[in-house]
Amino acid sequence: MRLRVIVGIVLVCLALNPVFAFDGVAPDHKSFRYQTLVFNNVHQFWVVNELYAQMAQQGEATDKNVVDKYNQACEIYQKQSAELGRVILSTLDDNREIISLVSDIYKSFDTNSRVALYPALNVVFQAVVAEWRGPLTEAEFREYFPGYGYTEPGFKYRKGREIDREYKGQTWQSEEQSVTTTWNVELTVTLDVLNILKGWLSGGIIKNLVVKEQTTTSMGGGEPMIVFKVTFQLVKAIVTKTNRKFEVNKIWFELLRAKSSGYSTGPWEVCGKTYEIVHEPTGEDIVTNVSVK
Repeated sequence: MRLRVIVGIVLVCLALNPVFAFDGVAPDHKSFRYQTLVFNNVHQFWVVNELYAQMAQQGEATDKNVVDKYNQACEIYQKQSAELGRVILSTLDDNREIISLVSDIYKSFDTNSRVALYPALNVVFQAVVAEWRGPLTEAEFREYFPGYGYTEPGFKYRKGREIDREYKGQTWQSEEQSVTTTWNVELTVTLDVLNILKGWLSGGIIKNLVVKEQTTTSMGGGEPMIVFKVTFQLVKAIVTKTNRKFEVNKIWFELLRAKSSGYSTGPWEVCGKTYEIVHEPTGEDIVTNVSVK
């Protein structure tokens, strides 16, 4: 009986504590984009926790902007979790590489950091276990994600200060950006052209049309005509396609814990560490295409 208790304790400890190291896949690895999905989801989890901690600290005097940011962060986190869950499900029929990658990351976390992936894993669990629509048994799911569903009651967690980082390579990402540019224009125009400009003004093509003066002139000795000196602003949107260089780093942070009761949290203390693999811009950008809307 005593042996069984000891074995049970060991199994629980193995399930609830990180026992796998995860160094990360290189930027040129075929699974790099899946790794990025996972850590984007983890990062957003900590964003949500940080904003919750701010609201708990402010109490009834919580700034509305903080509440709005918290609600927006929760929405982003929910969408990311659902997407990650769907991605894992969509790859199960072909192979187990992606679920193995997510499993390795999950197992490398401490118990409380693993919670970040619970909503995404719940999508998989509901589909392959509760509804049994996939080629994964509950026993296999539990092997991939030991301790899934466990949470420590009575505590809240957040990321603390950065304590270490490891360089993992670099990558280029293509981005499109719209830049609005305004040109100040001054012209001398005929009455017909002035009417065209007024139509453009009402249509939003130009703005701030001003008729500065009216004069009479002739062109090439012809009939006298009335002309107008005008100024206006022309607004154009320039779309740039840019290749942006990012450095990939594995960054370790303090893990902070505080007792939680209702909406309040006690003093925060360091209880361990957690990590993320992040992309940080180097400032090296190359514009490869420009177009005008």
